[in-house]
Amino acid sequence: MCKHLLQPLLILLMLTFGWQARADNLRFDFDRTPGHLSKNAVPSRYVLRLDLDPAAAAFSGQVSIAVRVRQPADAIELHAADLTARRIRLVDARGAARSMSATVLAASQTWRLVPDDGRPIRSGKHRIEIDYVGKVQVAGEGLFAAPYELRGSPQRMLATQLEAIFARKLFPGFDEPSFRAVFEITVSAPLDYDVASNMPRVARRVAGPLAIHRFAATPAMPSYLVSVAVGRFDVLEGQSLGIPLRILTAEGKQRLAAYAMRVTEQVLPYHSRYFGVPYALPKLDQFAVPSVRWGAMEDWGLISYAEDNLLVDPERSSPRTYRGVYATVAHEIAHQWFGNLVTAASWNEIWLNEAFATWLEQKTTDHFNPAWKVALQSRRWIDEAMALDAGSATRAIRSGPVRESAVLDTFDSITYAKGGAVLTMLEQWVGPAAFQKGLSDYMKGQRLSNATAADLWFYIGRAARKDAAGMAASWTDQKGFPLVRATSQCEAGRERLTLSQQRFGHAGVDVADQRWQIPVRLRRGSELTTVLLDGARGEFELGPCRDDPVVVNAGGAGFYRVAYEPAVQARLARRFTELPETERMALLSDSFALMQAGKGSSKDWFGILQRLPRVGDASRTVLWSVARKQLEFFDQSLAGLPAQAQLHEIGRRLLAPQLTELGWQPVPGEDEQTAELRGTLIGMLARFGHPETIAQARRAFDDDEAGRSRLPRTLRSAVTTAVGMNADRAHFEHLLARLKAADGEEERWRLLEALASGQDRQRAEQLLAQSLTGIAPANIASAIPGMV
Repeated sequence: MCKHLLQPLLILLMLTFGWQARADNLRFDFDRTPGHLSKNAVPSRYVLRLDLDPAAAAFSGQVSIAVRVRQPADAIELHAADLTARRIRLVDARGAARSMSATVLAASQTWRLVPDDGRPIRSGKHRIEIDYVGKVQVAGEGLFAAPYELRGSPQRMLATQLEAIFARKLFPGFDEPSFRAVFEITVSAPLDYDVASNMPRVARRVAGPLAIHRFAATPAMPSYLVSVAVGRFDVLEGQSLGIPLRILTAEGKQRLAAYAMRVTEQVLPYHSRYFGVPYALPKLDQFAVPSVRWGAMEDWGLISYAEDNLLVDPERSSPRTYRGVYATVAHEIAHQWFGNLVTAASWNEIWLNEAFATWLEQKTTDHFNPAWKVALQSRRWIDEAMALDAGSATRAIRSGPVRESAVLDTFDSITYAKGGAVLTMLEQWVGPAAFQKGLSDYMKGQRLSNATAADLWFYIGRAARKDAAGMAASWTDQKGFPLVRATSQCEAGRERLTLSQQRFGHAGVDVADQRWQIPVRLRRGSELTTVLLDGARGEFELGPCRDDPVVVNAGGAGFYRVAYEPAVQARLARRFTELPETERMALLSDSFALMQAGKGSSKDWFGILQRLPRVGDASRTVLWSVARKQLEFFDQSLAGLPAQAQLHEIGRRLLAPQLTELGWQPVPGEDEQTAELRGTLIGMLARFGHPETIAQARRAFDDDEAGRSRLPRTLRSAVTTAVGMNADRAHFEHLLARLKAADGEEERWRLLEALASGQDRQRAEQLLAQSLTGIAPANIASAIPGMV
């Protein structure tokens, strides 16, 4: 059945199930997709040549865009920014060429191309041919320079970051996600540089001092996925499923890519099996950009990363770095399906790319690394999203029209963390098998096309035979999240549970008249059941009365807070160590959030906190890490008040015995979670002014710097931050000098975290002033004010 015939049926289903048949709740249709550009001129193929030199501040390019003009027109509008046209021609299907002139529309970053002869542009096939020049950017957008040093000598690479709206800074084109087209890319560069792009290189020829690199044509894809890299690379090679793999690094850093290659060789086949759809390109390159860029970008076939998101030093990298690299690689490879093979129809739907990549990243990481406790680790990010979503300045996951200038504002914890958590909850509700079947059908049905939320819910709902759209829309299409209040009573030997919902909000947030379809998972002892709370209040009979208190949000996967009646809260607190680890985390997290919002007592939270030392299994590391964030919030809130000293004393009494029990030196054979817990305790005690911890951290740091002994990699970050937090003048200047000399991103961030955590006002002002003087690459220097 074709998509157009399905549309009336979909509208009928919407009305039947009671969810809104708004324009943004319909399946993908190119003509209806929002965007600035007219849908009258539709590109199908770009032939793009770029003349690039990393030593230059500018570049030149030539692009030929095959377009179909659907109706006669006076002009064609396309995107271009920071580019200057040298020549523009329009060539029709018979080869007849006409010159064109461009009117620059700065507000929309577009050119309006008008034939010089004044005659209209006929409908049919044409080529737009443009010769132009552009700027090499200094920030990480468009085509940008990435400076670094090699044995004291300055070097530069070129890299690209075209999401969201920066392809227009590399070439004139139709820079919106729904305009998919094939790209044939050729790059000329000086002979001593290598070049990489989305597809394999099919030819290289020498032309005097230049080499001309020609790459195979891509599948049809949006402009923001084009990727080019020019530099002197070290290359680590591998393969998975017969797909050639490469990791490109700056010279001398190839060995640091070994871990990421192992991750890739695990993740790529896992994703392929999960979707039942093979990886679509004939190769996969990953590129560690040595400076300037933030995070990572999923460009099809040539993923680029900030160095600390891809490179691992076995002798110095912390457990957090290992986890971060694994998760980031899993996330970006997930995008090769979610985002690349199937692309969000517009920036309004970008959560389809990012929330699903987050969800699959966590599933994959947990599958291969169960000891990492991914469900617990992700709680910290979910709590951040909940804190934002509980305020008045939040937005819905699908928040409606997104201005081009504000696209990057949607790349936040609402899209990533809340979006991923809602998908986890949806998977739990429809069942993992139906969820996987729906996603596989979605990938096959929308392959090499675009999609809206309605497309996704269509496939999942069909596979699960449930109203996936109605349930999901209550979470994605309204802001905020619910507070579920739970009370229970025993009547005639049967336990009856009453649940009610209202929006969870901080003071001043309107919590009236919002409802969610909440799949509430309940546990009594070993019994698990799921009920759907879709009204303001619901009553559920659970069976014979028992001593075991009912746990609401069993497994901790629900994106909602739970408030128990006082007696049940007390019983759960007493049994805290007996609860499954995810439920311990939910109880700790909810108790703090309820207190923070004035909906619970500090006594409840402190009661949970006091029980953390009794937890002896591997979950304790992450529990303490979450508790650390909570205590830091309290510390900041009480800064300068008499109560702050009391909090510090409570913290020292709570934490010091834990560090004494663990000791400072790693024990042979101990797991990384224990080693990480040691670092967490050192950091917290240093913050709370524990003299013995501060003194020991300085001794360990000084001995490592002097070469008398070596800091274990698991303690390097914690000890350095403890020293920076309490730095005297000599240690501050030493850390500052080390930051200036550092040659890797992970080391720079570690040293900056230490410097920015200091508590001396004059040194903080000195660090802020130095941020403007080239103390570190722009991506790191620009973070200094916020960190201080």
